[in-house]
Amino acid sequence: MSASFFRKSALEKLSTPEKLDQLIKVTGPKAWIALFTVAIALFTGVLWAFMGTVKTKLDVIGVVQGGEVHEVVATSQGQLVELKVAIGDHVKKGDIIATIQQPELHQQIEDAKAVVSDRKFEMGKLSSYGSQGTQLQSELIKQTRVSIQGEIEAERKKLIFLNNQLESENGLLSKGLITKSEVAVTRQQIEASKNTIERLKGQTVETSTQQHNLGYDMQQKITLQNQRIAEAERNLQFLTERYDQQKNIKSPYDGEVIEVLTDAGIVVAAGTPLFKLKNLSDAKLAVLKGVLYIPSQDGKKIKKGMEALVVPSTVQPQEYGFIKGKVTYVSDFPVTQQGMLTSVKNDQLAKGLLAQGPLFEVHVDFEKDPDSYSGFKWTSAKGPEIFIKEGTSCMGKVTVKKEPPVTIVVPAFKKFFDLY
Repeated sequence: MSASFFRKSALEKLSTPEKLDQLIKVTGPKAWIALFTVAIALFTGVLWAFMGTVKTKLDVIGVVQGGEVHEVVATSQGQLVELKVAIGDHVKKGDIIATIQQPELHQQIEDAKAVVSDRKFEMGKLSSYGSQGTQLQSELIKQTRVSIQGEIEAERKKLIFLNNQLESENGLLSKGLITKSEVAVTRQQIEASKNTIERLKGQTVETSTQQHNLGYDMQQKITLQNQRIAEAERNLQFLTERYDQQKNIKSPYDGEVIEVLTDAGIVVAAGTPLFKLKNLSDAKLAVLKGVLYIPSQDGKKIKKGMEALVVPSTVQPQEYGFIKGKVTYVSDFPVTQQGMLTSVKNDQLAKGLLAQGPLFEVHVDFEKDPDSYSGFKWTSAKGPEIFIKEGTSCMGKVTVKKEPPVTIVVPAFKKFFDLY
């Protein structure tokens, strides 16, 4: 019964000793190939886990900027009479681009002109009648001097007569023919005559001084009037220049008008924006860059030099990828709406971005690629065949962290890789 339990062929193999030295085939070549493939895959996975890099990226939004955009504002208050520009116009620095009414300054200029005219008229009268009056006064002084000289001559003759009389009276007094009182009277008359002569000489000197001062006073009056005329003319010039500055608004830049913000007939205040002008005076300002905005909770994670990927809203990133770039600027504090306006130049866009909460501003410079159609390096081969224009909204990604994959699975490895 036991012999029938085993197959005959099996009993023969066990009973034949010469076949015991043959190898038993456990696995075939296909199994070894599969095992080798699994080993390579495991080794590659372990190697990538320690040597590879996993990037942590932040999604951002923003706008593509190129060149400087300025708001040209009114420099004075008044009614906008004329706006001489339209969208697309090219203006040069110093061109008059708007006119604002200035009725008050215009009236002040007319009043200043009247003052100048009046003072010049007074100068004419002073030069004409003043010279005649001076000449008459000079003639009067000369006549007075001649009269004084005549009085002096008369007093000198009188003095000679009194001296002769005194000499005769002294002779008569010595003979006792007259009294001493009579001689004393003559002597008093002589002293009075001498005093009169000195007084008249003083008057002569005074007339000479009057003659000299007469011309000096006239010159002083003319000089003073010239100063008053010059002062009135300076005031007129100042008002005229101020009127020109406040009436005629001039462009401070060379550039192209990209947006008109007001129209003729509107009453504007000083500082009211009239239009937006893209500065074209410097080629460097035309270089495109990305201006991105990061939520405040992630703002401090971004540093200068970090990798960034940006794609304009006019490009499909699934088809062409992103433009490669580097972070060149990160604001120290969240930007305000006014600060954002200086970059995006659009109040509605600024309000929309800030509706998400406080934002940090980040600037990204794009990598150049002269072989691509757009001139920038893309994550795809050559990128789309379109030109990137400033003012286009964009989105992007900023790489804020790079770490080996193993540190994500086993956080303890972060200390080994010196990640904290």
